[in-house]
Amino acid sequence: MKYCKNCLTTDLRPNSSFVDGVCIACRYSNSIEPDEEKYRLKLSQLKQSITQSRRKQSKNTKKAQYDCIVGVSGGKDSTRQAHWVRDRLGLRPLLVCCAYTPKQMSQVGADNLSNLIEMGFDLITATPAPKTAAKLALDSFLQFGNVCKSTEMSLFSTVPRLAIELGITTIFWGENPALQVGDSAVEGLDEFDGSNLRKLNTLTDGGNEWISNAVKAHYKAHHYFYPDEYEFNKKRIKIFYLGPAWDDWSNENNATYAALNGLSLRPFDEHETGDISNASMLDEEFTNINMMLKYFKFGFGRTTDLLCEKIRDGEMTRAQAIPIAQEFDGVCADTIIKRFADYVGITVEEFWDITNRWVNPKIFKIRAQARPIPKFTVGVDYAG
Repeated sequence: MKYCKNCLTTDLRPNSSFVDGVCIACRYSNSIEPDEEKYRLKLSQLKQSITQSRRKQSKNTKKAQYDCIVGVSGGKDSTRQAHWVRDRLGLRPLLVCCAYTPKQMSQVGADNLSNLIEMGFDLITATPAPKTAAKLALDSFLQFGNVCKSTEMSLFSTVPRLAIELGITTIFWGENPALQVGDSAVEGLDEFDGSNLRKLNTLTDGGNEWISNAVKAHYKAHHYFYPDEYEFNKKRIKIFYLGPAWDDWSNENNATYAALNGLSLRPFDEHETGDISNASMLDEEFTNINMMLKYFKFGFGRTTDLLCEKIRDGEMTRAQAIPIAQEFDGVCADTIIKRFADYVGITVEEFWDITNRWVNPKIFKIRAQARPIPKFTVGVDYAG
């Protein structure tokens, strides 16, 4: 396991790309100065294109048309994105949320969706069938060591599926996974281009057959499938990332902006979730387990991702970040694990038995029905 020389990302990250020991996210951050004029021009061209499309649509129908879809959750990024599209670009957005099932969604997430509606946005929520969602959560845990894989597949697929169904040709997402966390597979033609989102590891690893086998009702399984390129091209669907549009995109800045506009933050602390911001992934709790599992597989988790962002933004040094990652990465409270076990119908002991199948034995010491112990030291390359 090797670390990026600049941040704390490891080369075990799926689709990582290191050049001279530096990850893709740091290369982008260090080599490209924010070009506000370029971003303004790009967004101006995009707005003009959408406006022209609106005029064509208005000739064919008397109904009001939405200009675009903004994918949202109950979190900080989507609040800022929705405001930006409506108030800065002057567009008419339809917000689309793939909501979690009742036993998975947090009250904070529900409150934050309500807050978006109260701010005057139109919102469509689509929720997977609860029993199907619970079954797929267990299946994805067993088959991929990822308790949220099916949830994430549904989240990313719902937005384009509704765009195609409603005839809305522009989709806005926030974070560019290539530039902001280092998933090189989704790199597009430029910072804004989201056409390769379909190549995200979550959507490609394992394919769709495991869902088709688990869910016999085709209409329920289809909810999880990302539309193919033919459907995108036929309906002329385009995806754009908004994260590169402003130079202060970050977890902390987005949380501050959203909180000032009514967003509720997580009431827990980092000793329960490993979330040193108390503002990431607010809409449900089981992602905390996934961040722990990511740590056991790749040697880094949620805390490291948040710290890497701070390092790239110049808010702290790599040396300052190391002890924080050492303390909080992989943290997930036993109470959260128990709630997940109850949700999918297994015992806590079975949870740890399954987890141990996915722990990387080269970098962790595996213990029966207990948390693995890291063999490595954060920030130091480890040969195993």
